[in-house]
Amino acid sequence: MEMTPQETLFEYLRQIIFEDEPQAIRIKELPEDLRDLGSGLQLLALWMGEVKRMSIALSDGNLDAEPPGPDNVLADPLKSLQATMKHIAWQAKQISKGDYSQKLDYMGDFSMAFNDMTLQLAEKQEALEKSRDDAIKAKQILQEVMDGLDRYFVILGEKDQQVRYENDAFRKLQAADPEFAEQLKSQICRGISISRDAKRKWEIEIPAEEGVGQQGSRYFFVDANFLLWNDEPVVACIIEDISEERRKEQKIKEFAFFDALTGLHNRRYIMEILETWLEEADPFTITFIDLDNLKFANDEAGHEEGDKYIKQAANLLVHVAGTIEVARIGGDEFLLLVKNRTEADLQQELEEKRTKLFQMGKAENAIYLKSFSYGIVEADSLGSSRYRSELLREADKRMYEYKMKNKPKIKRSAEEDKEKSWN
Repeated sequence: MEMTPQETLFEYLRQIIFEDEPQAIRIKELPEDLRDLGSGLQLLALWMGEVKRMSIALSDGNLDAEPPGPDNVLADPLKSLQATMKHIAWQAKQISKGDYSQKLDYMGDFSMAFNDMTLQLAEKQEALEKSRDDAIKAKQILQEVMDGLDRYFVILGEKDQQVRYENDAFRKLQAADPEFAEQLKSQICRGISISRDAKRKWEIEIPAEEGVGQQGSRYFFVDANFLLWNDEPVVACIIEDISEERRKEQKIKEFAFFDALTGLHNRRYIMEILETWLEEADPFTITFIDLDNLKFANDEAGHEEGDKYIKQAANLLVHVAGTIEVARIGGDEFLLLVKNRTEADLQQELEEKRTKLFQMGKAENAIYLKSFSYGIVEADSLGSSRYRSELLREADKRMYEYKMKNKPKIKRSAEEDKEKSWN
């Protein structure tokens, strides 16, 4: 089924957010009232592409990457970050040369931590100059720096995977939730066992049931380095909690695949499921459902009543027996995919739910008649080809035929009949 201009723009926006190379849209083929929006999305795609490329460059440590042009306002924070990182890198080089006079005074808490670090390094350098055991002093500096991090830092023996060192953040986690901390260490050890590369990065997920007192799954990014610690091969792991970022990503996916009014899936999601079921070649039925008299409900009783009507129907359809997927695909349209049910059996249940919806309207003394029309098609009924467009077209045709025969008629005056035609 060909996408509407609005769906085309929404798909383009999804590609801008989730894909590296969004397909171009033809502005001239859009309706005139959507061309400015299309042009704006094209500009957004250009800016987002530049921001992504610069973000990747910075994340790879390329501080000399060419920044986007001055007209890309989305890139201003990255440009500022690039300049700051380059200056901090220069200061770090100066510190590495022994210049502990370097100070930061424009980055809030980070400045305090940086300045405290340089001060501590200066003090430690002075102590090292008086000490013969440089290795022990270097380890003390590392521990103090790691203890100042908000991220978790753990050093594990490469052979026995026992803890050699934990920073303050990880010790606090252990004190607050020892079972969860142990589960996190176990997952890290499992990831280390998979690969013995000198440097390895990966993500881990700890489901809610495996972490005591957790709200939903927790996600962590692990940066592991194999090195020597007191002449022993160890793995130093920096662990960052990225749970909030993953939850935000999940929210974005939910907005993309769910209908806000009913909580059901939307057209985009159900069409993907339909394609999957067609490829699997298992038998199933497709049902196109259209609410009767919704326009009358909206016009005469108000859109709140219309929304209530839609949600009542959705609540009935979501409880259809069998392996089902149900989605709201339009204002008054639903699509139902059902496995393990015959057409006759499904028709009987839909008639029962249609009657129940009709009785709900009667009980509420609604000024309109609540019901729905439907068209059922078995996926294999049109031959072995199982084309999505043909199946949907046939289901829509059968729904329309059913509506012509069974839609409840609203009684109106002769004058109203001349002026109004309700869907």
